[in-house]
Amino acid sequence: METVQEVRYFSWVDYTVFGAMLLGSVAIGLYHGCNGRFTRDKNSGPTRSDSGEFLTANGQMGPIPVAVSMLAGFLSSITLMGQPAEVYLFGPQLWMFGLSSFVCIPIIGYIFIPFYHKMQYTSAYKYFGQRFNRWLQLFASAMFSIQMVIYLALVLYAPALALQQVTGLDTNTVVTMMYIVVILYTTVGGIKAVIWTDCFQVLILYSSMFGVLVKGTIDVGGLAVVWERNVQSGRSDFFNWSIDPTERYTLWGSLIGSAFLHVSVYGANQLQVQRYRTVATIEQARQMIWINTFGWTVVVILTVYAGMLIFARYYDCDPLSSGVLSKPDQLFPLYVMDSLGDYVGFPGLFVAGIFSAGLSTVSTGLNSLAAIWWAELDETALKESLSQRRSGLTVKFLALFFGLLSYALVYVVPYMGGLVPVAISLSSFFSGSFLGLFILGIFVPWANTAGAACGLTVGIGAVGWLAVGAQMMSDKGQAIYTPLPLSTEGCSIVNTTVLADDSKPIQLAFVLYRVSFLWYSLLSLVLTVGVGMLISFLYSLLLRKPEDKMKSQTHSTPVLKLTTAVTNISMNPGACKLLLNEAEMKDENAVKVTIQDKNGTDNFGFIPDTKEHASISNKCEEVH
Repeated sequence: METVQEVRYFSWVDYTVFGAMLLGSVAIGLYHGCNGRFTRDKNSGPTRSDSGEFLTANGQMGPIPVAVSMLAGFLSSITLMGQPAEVYLFGPQLWMFGLSSFVCIPIIGYIFIPFYHKMQYTSAYKYFGQRFNRWLQLFASAMFSIQMVIYLALVLYAPALALQQVTGLDTNTVVTMMYIVVILYTTVGGIKAVIWTDCFQVLILYSSMFGVLVKGTIDVGGLAVVWERNVQSGRSDFFNWSIDPTERYTLWGSLIGSAFLHVSVYGANQLQVQRYRTVATIEQARQMIWINTFGWTVVVILTVYAGMLIFARYYDCDPLSSGVLSKPDQLFPLYVMDSLGDYVGFPGLFVAGIFSAGLSTVSTGLNSLAAIWWAELDETALKESLSQRRSGLTVKFLALFFGLLSYALVYVVPYMGGLVPVAISLSSFFSGSFLGLFILGIFVPWANTAGAACGLTVGIGAVGWLAVGAQMMSDKGQAIYTPLPLSTEGCSIVNTTVLADDSKPIQLAFVLYRVSFLWYSLLSLVLTVGVGMLISFLYSLLLRKPEDKMKSQTHSTPVLKLTTAVTNISMNPGACKLLLNEAEMKDENAVKVTIQDKNGTDNFGFIPDTKEHASISNKCEEVH
């Protein structure tokens, strides 16, 4: 008979390993904060803006560290703890997450990266204000911010849960300590501190994963034993060809559904878009995508194998069915202490890796939230009145504010259910809807503000209803997905109450609530684009006045084609600015220039060489 050991505690070596990671993160943030100030003071004159340095490093970073930082921002403690639990319960189908990420490379590299790089947006959603109107930009920024602060709270709750599992420390104390560290180095060091700290933390993450998996494989008896035990329990199916969208993982959901998730995250998520501005050229940004994709694929393979290894350890004594654990997300921490707790330093290394993933995601998120709301202040009296130094202090204050807000929301995370479906659901339907809004603006000439606003609302609202409804039905005891069989035959002590609950008849939830969360991104994208096109067409056909139609401008993508409707721009100053940007992007011979305003803020532009741009420019001068 095999038993699961009781909770074990950190040794002084484990605390040393864990503490070294925290101190290293803070040291990197302080170094870049102090070094950046010294560099600015040493230079004669305001050669760089404080806000630009904090948010984009003024485009001076190299592609490799930024690519690693993108990887750190995409994966999180949810990835390290949630995905092995998913494999343990449902099998290894999600191995295709890594493969599907390669689909996004040509789309992101040759459409979205050139678009963002040449438009020089600090906020990805500033385009909505230029293409549609400022209120839609504000609405998109607010929706992203709500989603992001919830997500950040979620990814810091996961490592706090892990640390409680292996040390018995109070979760609230752990969360507070983590937030102090991440807010400190993020607000002091800016994007450079975030990027270099991410690199340091990803190194720890990979080290911890490789160390735990290699040692665990040796202890269980080798790869053959891991594979054999998974095969015997029906966990060797890597290709589920079912077309049923209510199955949690299928070939189509893991490949196609997650491919749309990757495209939406890398194409419309501020966390990733902001990284494109930290390097100088489009080619460097494309290199970042390639490096990031390979790194993400390695992480997916590691987490899938971790789930199979954990099952091989508990194949005849499931900790969930036996009542040892209450949540699947606790499986990996329990496994580390149960199997490797006798090896001094391994638990500390593992928890340091979990914390590293969480801290890297939160620091990236706080910096991105600051970037979005700094962009929202454009053309306001407040921003115009700020000096260079006060501009830098303002973006730091914004990062601090969102850090404190996210910290407050940590206390609702325990009521959000399983970590992976909640986190991926949030990322899926928000990013999918934002991608749909970009598609409307770039590729649909007749799309207008009314259609875009309705499409975004329906895309987020409808798929959000599916996600929240599924979680509510699960909390009521209705089955959303059925896990693979688990055994307690090898347990010496079993919680009979848990087994009695498992023997009750299973009641399936409403079919729409059982749609796999892997399809959420595609669903929100289709709804946003479809509703946006329909409402835009109906609005233009039925509701607009004849004089409004005379003033309307046909908008086309900066990536594909320049708008030729120049004759009416004198009636619309807002369209004037956007058309100039398009002309600059079309002109491959345009020379990029940087001009500082009176506040020391960098303003990027181009000196074009096209007759069409000159025509637009002349029309714009008439407006002003």
